[in-house]
Amino acid sequence: MMVVAVAGVVAMALSTTYDVGVRYVFNAPTVWATELSTYFLIATIFLGAGATHLAGANVRVEFLPNLLRDAARRDVEIACAWVGLLIALLAAWQSALMVASDYVNEARVFSLLLTPTWMPKLPIAIGLGGLVLALLVEIETLSAHLPRWRRALPYGLVLALAILLLAFGRDVPMSGIGRFDLGSVIALLAVMAGGFVAGLRPGLMTAGGLLGSIALFAMAKDWGTGTLALLLFAGIAAFLATGLRIAFALALVGLLAIYFLLPMPFPMTIAERAWSGVNSFSLTAVPLYVLMGALLVRSRLSDELFVVMARVLAPLPGGLAHAATAGCGIFAAVSGSSVATAATVGSVACPEMTRRRYSPALAYGSVAAGGTLGILIPPSVPMIIYATTVGVSVVELFLAGILPGILMMLLFMGVILAWVWLRPQDAPAIRRGEGPALTRDSLVDSGLVLLLILMVIGSLYGGLATASETGAIGAAAAFVFAALRGRLSRPMLRACLEETVVVTSFIFIIVVGANILSYGFDFLKVSQQVMTLATGAGLDRWTVFLAIILVYVILGMFLDSISMLVLTLPVVFPVTQALGFDPIWMGVILVIMAEVGLITPPVGMNLFVLQGIGKDVALRTIAIGALPFLGAMMVTVLLLCLLPSIALVLPAMMK
Repeated sequence: MMVVAVAGVVAMALSTTYDVGVRYVFNAPTVWATELSTYFLIATIFLGAGATHLAGANVRVEFLPNLLRDAARRDVEIACAWVGLLIALLAAWQSALMVASDYVNEARVFSLLLTPTWMPKLPIAIGLGGLVLALLVEIETLSAHLPRWRRALPYGLVLALAILLLAFGRDVPMSGIGRFDLGSVIALLAVMAGGFVAGLRPGLMTAGGLLGSIALFAMAKDWGTGTLALLLFAGIAAFLATGLRIAFALALVGLLAIYFLLPMPFPMTIAERAWSGVNSFSLTAVPLYVLMGALLVRSRLSDELFVVMARVLAPLPGGLAHAATAGCGIFAAVSGSSVATAATVGSVACPEMTRRRYSPALAYGSVAAGGTLGILIPPSVPMIIYATTVGVSVVELFLAGILPGILMMLLFMGVILAWVWLRPQDAPAIRRGEGPALTRDSLVDSGLVLLLILMVIGSLYGGLATASETGAIGAAAAFVFAALRGRLSRPMLRACLEETVVVTSFIFIIVVGANILSYGFDFLKVSQQVMTLATGAGLDRWTVFLAIILVYVILGMFLDSISMLVLTLPVVFPVTQALGFDPIWMGVILVIMAEVGLITPPVGMNLFVLQGIGKDVALRTIAIGALPFLGAMMVTVLLLCLLPSIALVLPAMMK
């Protein structure tokens, strides 16, 4: 399936680039590129889901597992894998029913191509089936201590279950237990039985967790909507704490709401939400920008940014830390990922600063903070998710992030100056001419990266291309630049494409889980409840805004930026709109707050990336080094509150 998913990325990039080319060269835009690119995205997401899971890219919060000893941790992970398997099984089954129903009814997409809907939906069912297999492989791996015949039992159990579910056809009989269909009940019983294959403890954990959740939600049916909303949030927190993958935790709470809180359970919602959550051309920008960044990183075109900046900024106090921050800011303009930015610049800057006897806290902390610019300065994957979720212009949001990104970069450099002024021993002075050697390759590589930045930002600001089209052009240009520099090889290109599939699938599987959850949020009118609570308490809008900021700071300690946004936006965005905040401005604020989580323990991704670079540097040292830069991020938020035009002036000029 990975091969087909990779082909989807290639087809997406080629079709979008072709459409832009013929539109401007021959004034003959295609009628098929936008629609087919969206279908290629769907195929990439779901056909890559299994490989993404096996690669360990489906993120989770390991709060409880980290507190347990090896055997107990293994049993918890087995139980979580079985719960995840239940979600994937139900989703795959319902997706297969959706495809069959569309095929029989001859349903078509309302578009110029009038595509039969079963065609683009088929990869969803197949891909989710692949995710089921990946979860079975995970269960087998975790059960390595068991005899081979016991490790094989889950495969036979799931195969028998799949045959039985498909045998029901499109008209699934009711179970006679409340309002629930027989297929869902049998799947639940099969998964609980499967948990006992690995032993009594994982079986009890699986069955106890599922039955306890079912009992709680069944009793909650007649509770008030405010209490039910709290139950949803408590359920999410509890499942995340156990180590259940974030996408599965969101989907499970959404499923419990669908089955028990809605007037009539409608499990087909799972499949429809999977389809509607990713069926948008604007989302194709995500894999295209990821591909562009991967090509620049693996071709090492971006490595010399730090060297060039170091030659310019080395004479300043803490010059190499300034160079690392500026390098992060420049690479952010072609990356879209904070982790990629920190890893790319850090792999060059941190060893050089260590060699020059810089304090590890300053060296690694400055790069960890600088890496956060990757999702504020466009292109930005979280900005694309925000814009698509709430329905604002991706291009306007990109433009809104430019000046705040530059402002934050300058504030980071101000923190470095203050640090070196207070502790000059942490950054020994470097005389002019003693910085890293500048070569012809450094200038050429950095010049190509800057040219690519001008192409991306220029086409966006000039209104020449959409965000997705700019991503395709950028990926094509990065491919050409890597080839011209003689750094393009088949293994490198394959690694870039597979990385793109994994990142894309991991992001959008979380989006799908959040989309299922939002069904429950919408039914319970959670955002209206929050708004009523705020007005009833007499809170002004800035008090509510401060509460939102505090929530994001806390969530950032445990969740990645994508998970935070998709989890909170269904509630936070309607509230902020009711309070009169500009949606573009609010998007910039929330992305900055998502950045805070990247350098906040215990889950700060940038901290772990840099610890991998400096294996002898303690995570605590990096976290302490990043702490002063958190202050600069909060100052940025404060300045945006006092002067909203910092974010809004460029979008206004474009209009």
